[in-house]
Amino acid sequence: MMACLLTRKQKKILNTSDSKTTVCTVCGENSDGKDVCASCFKKVMHAQNEIDKNKKKWELKDYYYTLKAFIGRLKGYEEVVYNVYKLYAIAWLLKNLHKDDQLVDVVNEDAKTLLELKKKLKEFKPSEKQQQNDKTIIAVADIEKNRASDGHICKSEGEVIIDDILFKYKICHAYERKVKEIPSDIERTVIADWFIPTEGMNGIYIEYWGMNTQDYQDNKEEKLKLYEQYKEDVKLIQINKNDIQDRQNLEDRIYQELKKLGWKK
Repeated sequence: MMACLLTRKQKKILNTSDSKTTVCTVCGENSDGKDVCASCFKKVMHAQNEIDKNKKKWELKDYYYTLKAFIGRLKGYEEVVYNVYKLYAIAWLLKNLHKDDQLVDVVNEDAKTLLELKKKLKEFKPSEKQQQNDKTIIAVADIEKNRASDGHICKSEGEVIIDDILFKYKICHAYERKVKEIPSDIERTVIADWFIPTEGMNGIYIEYWGMNTQDYQDNKEEKLKLYEQYKEDVKLIQINKNDIQDRQNLEDRIYQELKKLGWKK
């Protein structure tokens, strides 16, 4: 008897599997001929709630293979299992949303390989060099966490929100672009968070002030002095950390300020 109850819709999805296995790929319990048991199936469904359903086909595939590589570097077995559920979630979303079976065809073998490898390494004591690699693992996780919808790797969640707004409104934008109107040989090279091209060689720059550390504030003050010095040539939109809290208002404001500064859709 299955350990948990499923809705009719979930049962229908679970029963569409072509797998002939009798045990769950993840936990090894009886799966009644499906890829995963009812308990693990519900965990996969929960993992789907953490994935952006608006991702394009290529974005889901890119997410899958980035996550697979990340799992291969994890040390904790429970964390591996948690992320394997995400692999299934991505594969099933690709099939249900885009009618693409590619990942469904490989996810079982990928899951088995990753889980078996981690079981063998469960008692393995990592070397000092491997412990140093933990920093790389954290960096990979941060990269995926701060990946915007268009693929830009941002420095913070706040930047992801702004980048996604630009992408949502189909506003052509470049991430981290030199402010060409400010000569780099004057004092320093100024890199804006975003550049929005307009007619000719002109454009609009966006700066997001998202931190409060002293070094950051000193850097902000220096940049603002240069923006002020060249204000006749530089079109600038400034966004503060608190602005992120009201996304709808921020969307409206960015759209209206861009139009005011000469951007045309």
